[in-house]
Amino acid sequence: MSDSYYRTIKGKQFDRQLLEIAEKASQRSKAPLSKNVAKNLFDTIVDGNEYTDVEKRTVKYIRDNYNFTPEADEYLRTEIRKWAAKISVPSAKKSKKTSKPSPKKSKSKAKPKEESNDTSYFHVFDSNSDDDVEPTPEYNELVELNKYGKKEKSPYLRYVFLGIVILIVICLFFLIRSCKSDTTKSSNVTVSEPNSKAINQNESSAKAVKREQLLPHTEIGKGTVTLQFIKRLDAIRYINTAQIKFIKQSLNVGDGASNELANLAEALKKYPEIKVRVKGHTCFIGELDENKILSEERAKLIQDELIKLGVNAKQLEARGFGETTNIDTNYTEQGRIKNRRVDFTVLSVNEKN
Repeated sequence: MSDSYYRTIKGKQFDRQLLEIAEKASQRSKAPLSKNVAKNLFDTIVDGNEYTDVEKRTVKYIRDNYNFTPEADEYLRTEIRKWAAKISVPSAKKSKKTSKPSPKKSKSKAKPKEESNDTSYFHVFDSNSDDDVEPTPEYNELVELNKYGKKEKSPYLRYVFLGIVILIVICLFFLIRSCKSDTTKSSNVTVSEPNSKAINQNESSAKAVKREQLLPHTEIGKGTVTLQFIKRLDAIRYINTAQIKFIKQSLNVGDGASNELANLAEALKKYPEIKVRVKGHTCFIGELDENKILSEERAKLIQDELIKLGVNAKQLEARGFGETTNIDTNYTEQGRIKNRRVDFTVLSVNEKN
């Protein structure tokens, strides 16, 4: 047979007629090959009523080396697979008894000898054996691709939704629990309101007992008044500069505290219009929270002592500052002694009194 119907490229044979269709179309225009070119290629393949290996190789070569429009490429692939599936039948179904030559192809081209003897690559279409049609590998590939396209969606969204639901449930749980806690607290406050007057009456004694239990201390003795405050300005200056020292980590006062308290009480009783803040302080020895509590207890202790000496409770306001307001360094013993103190600040002078 002549090789004029085939073209050899890199040692492999390709269908010359199919190659020429693609070449001529690409020479006419630089644009991608259109659907009409794909139809011409398909019609040329169908003309032989079988899909040979040479044609398969040629179609693959054309698709790899020529640029088709998406519509043309889809048309060529789909139509070839449909047609190949339709004409394909098992090679075993061929008649072995007939001695007649196979029908002549309508194409005016011949096959190489080795291809014409290999019946496993092409089959004769028999309209009477439609029930025995077996899909080609290309058709099976298309079916698998379709199945892959219909693959179930990832359960990622399901997990996200489940996580959101769980988070909402947890938030609701804590919200309900918080509401119940607030209700319990409010009920406790309501029950205790009738007894508020009795608590206020025993407030001073209760504080003293609590302070004694938490931080035992030595009773402050009665001091002596050593100063006279003829002018209110003198009293204010004394109050703003007065200090009562304390022993480390305790409520025990230092030397001279009783006389200092006596002078303070004298100034406040003589000028009841003066309102004072009693401020407790500590050095930095100990924990921060513990020092805050200790400073508050020191301020309250001095406040109670002044009330015992006759000062009106409305003139006094106690507050603890812990180790945050030092007047000297905490890295020397002398500095720490100065920082362990209670001092005073005049807040206001009410002329109406």
